[in-house]
Amino acid sequence: MLLSRYKYGTKAIVYISLLLLLVFTSRDGQAAASATPPHILFIVADDLGWNDVGWHGSEIRTPHLDELAKSGVILDHSYVQPICSPTRSSIMSGKFVSHTGIQSLILATKECGLPTNITTIAQQLKGLGYATHAIGKWHQGYCKKAYTPSQRGFDTFYGYYTGEEDYFSHLRTDSADGKHWTGLDFHYDTGDQYENVVDMNGSYSAHVFANRAINIINQQDSSKPALYLYMPFQSVHSPIQVPGEYPAKYPNIKDEQRRQFAGMVSALDEAVGNVTAAWKQKGLYDNSIIVFTTDNGGLVRSGGNNYPLRGQKFTLWEGGTRGVAFVSGPLLNKTGYVYPGLVHAVDWYPTLVELAGGAVQDLDIDGFPMWSHFSNNVTSPRTSFPYLIDNETKTFAIRVGAWKLMIGVKNNSWYPPPPESTVDFTDNDHNFDEELANTAKPKKPIVHLFNVDDDPTEHNDLAKSQPEQLATMMKHLEDMKHPYVPDLCGPLPRTSKADTDMHGGVYTHGWC
Repeated sequence: MLLSRYKYGTKAIVYISLLLLLVFTSRDGQAAASATPPHILFIVADDLGWNDVGWHGSEIRTPHLDELAKSGVILDHSYVQPICSPTRSSIMSGKFVSHTGIQSLILATKECGLPTNITTIAQQLKGLGYATHAIGKWHQGYCKKAYTPSQRGFDTFYGYYTGEEDYFSHLRTDSADGKHWTGLDFHYDTGDQYENVVDMNGSYSAHVFANRAINIINQQDSSKPALYLYMPFQSVHSPIQVPGEYPAKYPNIKDEQRRQFAGMVSALDEAVGNVTAAWKQKGLYDNSIIVFTTDNGGLVRSGGNNYPLRGQKFTLWEGGTRGVAFVSGPLLNKTGYVYPGLVHAVDWYPTLVELAGGAVQDLDIDGFPMWSHFSNNVTSPRTSFPYLIDNETKTFAIRVGAWKLMIGVKNNSWYPPPPESTVDFTDNDHNFDEELANTAKPKKPIVHLFNVDDDPTEHNDLAKSQPEQLATMMKHLEDMKHPYVPDLCGPLPRTSKADTDMHGGVYTHGWC
């Protein structure tokens, strides 16, 4: 495993973790060395905040997710990128975004995607004999066929390519070069067969995606390969849309936006419950792992909440990057506890490859195989990671041990859930988007230093009082800056080549 890029991430740690994995066994036998590779259900929620799940004490009820989390292992320090595409690229590639060039959103009107020379986790698992299926939001590029899921290791894809759309009509609207258009973004693709899904108008996406997953699960039998089912839900990204019976469960929440959002979370929770019930009924659960993670923190103006963490989606504060996550299933040795170690989105790649029986030592990735650590409550091999290295915008944030350094990061606050929050996000203040995107920079980059073990809510900035620690972190930052792949998407202009009026009214590939 090529982890020697950073002097504090050594191969020795990885080999120790591999040894531990061989030593420790699950209740039903050896997890990684099983004669039958485990089925994998990997669920990604979109924009689900720290304070949006039941096991963190939210007023939003998530009974199905709570059951899976509490019967498995809750990952208390699971880190993701602050926005959608970068987190998904980390999961798909096992690489930090500064090593893939996906530091920014892959917009529907930009000619970019996850580089095709990167071998995805789906391609790895398919090479190990897995049946691979993706359902939901892709957001890794689509302007050319080579970017799309069926070309990145998935046997089938059922979902949408872009970042946001209507939950019922599955339409989205874009503009570029003075043109405006609305088109359908819903597709079924097997590589050989490609169709636009036109018969789901009026059907809520959480229901549609869950039904598709249940169909795939029900078609699985013992004569077929192990199943890798990747489910990146649309929920609970904006727009705030949900069938009325779900927000009706929350008469106690008086803020209308938060109440609607709570309904969306309940619809997501129900969908996960239906999928996992089918998973168990089909007999897949007994030899499986279930992973659940958000892709970034919640967006406050859309109803999400990360309190007491500071910040939100789009920001490098903990509220934007410390995500809700758990791993569940009978192959875990120890369950019912909160894992305190550091975990990053890039770690899922080698963890899944190793569980599938693949070799991880020579993978050109940044992740650590984590199964033996989750399963046995063993200290995490991860002691550091970059939140973001972006040379183009001069925005940097890193974590080493307990310490977090941020340079050039705009200030962001703490947002208690309504009615305690007094922030008005309905005033159409155009500067709010600039603040979230960190585009409005001070003349001299602000430097922040926090001990996030002692101060997880980032109240006490130690940059001035701890000059020696600051100097040490600056040295670590210089180490992490290399190697570096420049942002492939952010600098690109939007283009009307994506205009769906030129492509039969749908968002499709073949225009770049």
